[in-house]
Amino acid sequence: MKIRSAKKSDKEEILSFCSNTFEWGDYIDQVWDIWQSDRTGRLLVAESDGSKIAMSHVAVCPDSKSAWLEGVRVHPSYRRSQVASKLIEKMAQYGRKKGGRQASAIVAADNVASQRMMEKNGFEVVSRWAYYSTTATRARRQKSSARLAANSEYRSIWQYLQESKIYSLSAKRYVKSWHWYTLDKKALLDFIKKRRVIVTGRPIEGVAIINRHGYWNKKNILQIIYLDSASARSLRHLISFVANIYLDGKFDRLQVVCHESKSMTFFVEKFMIKEQEQFLLYNKVFTP
Repeated sequence: MKIRSAKKSDKEEILSFCSNTFEWGDYIDQVWDIWQSDRTGRLLVAESDGSKIAMSHVAVCPDSKSAWLEGVRVHPSYRRSQVASKLIEKMAQYGRKKGGRQASAIVAADNVASQRMMEKNGFEVVSRWAYYSTTATRARRQKSSARLAANSEYRSIWQYLQESKIYSLSAKRYVKSWHWYTLDKKALLDFIKKRRVIVTGRPIEGVAIINRHGYWNKKNILQIIYLDSASARSLRHLISFVANIYLDGKFDRLQVVCHESKSMTFFVEKFMIKEQEQFLLYNKVFTP
């Protein structure tokens, strides 16, 4: 078996076994071209006797200290043959070569086979996340005392996060295009400058970070990509503020991705949500 960089000519054969991976289908057809043109990463294909039997993608995270692993797909005839493990090893090697100190990936909470594979390759669960999605067609504007964060609130927001249990349980990550990246000082300041951080309270009692531009080819989607609240009251104001943005912007869909804490998910589920999934965030620190 040979693992190499993907070619344009690989696409059709690879997609032939990447269409029914999940109950709802798969997303590889939406991201193949994006991944192949990704200069920060590498799209890999495994080949055996001239046949394309597997694929995966690895990318370097914005902090340049981590690698993100995703899109591992293996042809049904070659499963349980260590192909996936060899792809993971190859992706980890790429991450280390680019200066990464660790590698991360997500696995659906009900995907036991993939969980075992990750753990077999030295990965550990560092956080549990929940995903919610709705069209909220009947939603109405809600009263909210939340506000867009001002640049001058950067230090107080960062201090809130340092003391937040949710921030720690979230493995200090936020989500972008289904990659979980470190929410550090630099990322937070950038989000505030771009008017993507919403806060409640004085002093700060809750924080939400949003994405107005969707992901991949799904552009008209409003997302909460990090959610943190000290109380049910502040959480309600955060969600209501984002719901108002959703209504005013005439988005097609509203999505929430947050840590799977009862204090977080109870209100989100009650507020609006129809679709939901749970994910495990895995991480592996490279040994020197």
